[in-house]
Amino acid sequence: MTGIKKATIRDVAARAGLALGTVSRVLNDHPSVTPQARKSVQEAIKALGYQRDAVAGSMRNARTKMVACAIRDFDIPAFASYVKAAEGVFRRAGYTLLLASTSNEKDVELALLRGFAQRRVEGVMMTMSDEADAELAETIAGAPMPIVLIDRELLPDVDRVMADHQSGAEQAVQHLMSLGHRRIGMIVGDPAAYPSRSRIAGYRRVHAQRGVAVDEALIRDHALSNEIAFRETCALLSTADRPTALFVAAMDMLAGTLRALRSNGLQPGRDIDLVAGSDSDLAELGTPPISALSWDRAEMGRHAAEMLLDRIRDPQPRAPRCVRLPVSLVVRGRPYDGLPRR
Repeated sequence: MTGIKKATIRDVAARAGLALGTVSRVLNDHPSVTPQARKSVQEAIKALGYQRDAVAGSMRNARTKMVACAIRDFDIPAFASYVKAAEGVFRRAGYTLLLASTSNEKDVELALLRGFAQRRVEGVMMTMSDEADAELAETIAGAPMPIVLIDRELLPDVDRVMADHQSGAEQAVQHLMSLGHRRIGMIVGDPAAYPSRSRIAGYRRVHAQRGVAVDEALIRDHALSNEIAFRETCALLSTADRPTALFVAAMDMLAGTLRALRSNGLQPGRDIDLVAGSDSDLAELGTPPISALSWDRAEMGRHAAEMLLDRIRDPQPRAPRCVRLPVSLVVRGRPYDGLPRR
């Protein structure tokens, strides 16, 4: 005896004239569904005698209510306000935030993404060590959960939240040149990442606008720790024609540069002018206080968390979004005394 074929969710979608995802949201009582769509699905279900597989449905729709944030290093205080603001958004929505360090290593990032998928993490906010790496880009694009990138730009098909670091660097270098400096040393991070790449572009752009040739020896990149910042600053100061100003454009590397200045008997504002690439208590409370670039990291965290929750709640394909936050220069220290700087 041949049994009667049971109606499927695809049959319901076809009869209702709606996308499969819309029918799924109706069955899961998603608030984004319009009353007309809900009515069409209900009528199709009644006409077809569709009965949902409760066991399969519960397995498919199991929710962990967990999201993750994977960042380069926990030791960077600047990330604290970002993570705290994002965690507040998730907590109010009933989600738990998992925090992981990538150590700025591709293999760690890939392993974390696999682990997040296995644990059914519902969404991820993350940085990435090398935006140009094909394997990492493909893994992010094909991830089973939505991902929001933090301060990265080369994956245009993924949601991302960024700061306008090029504009910030331009402000910093313009400020130093307005003080008469033409030999400006730059301590910066990994050019494979958007922030450092953008800061270097801003540095070069202002030099071009001012008609000042860039001395490549003054750009010291891959400063990813205070120890490296110390060594690179010392190297710059040991040259015969040393820089008269420094732009410490790497995140949280100001301490290493200040230690190098002290070990060389130099005082910021007296012997050398200085701009920090990321504002901090150290920059504000130093003697003298140090000019620094600033952007709202808490706002960045809130934007990223809200974008991720929106993707989790409505997974239907939509155009990727990019939020770019402004960066401003906070000028501190002694006023310009009118004396030329070499």
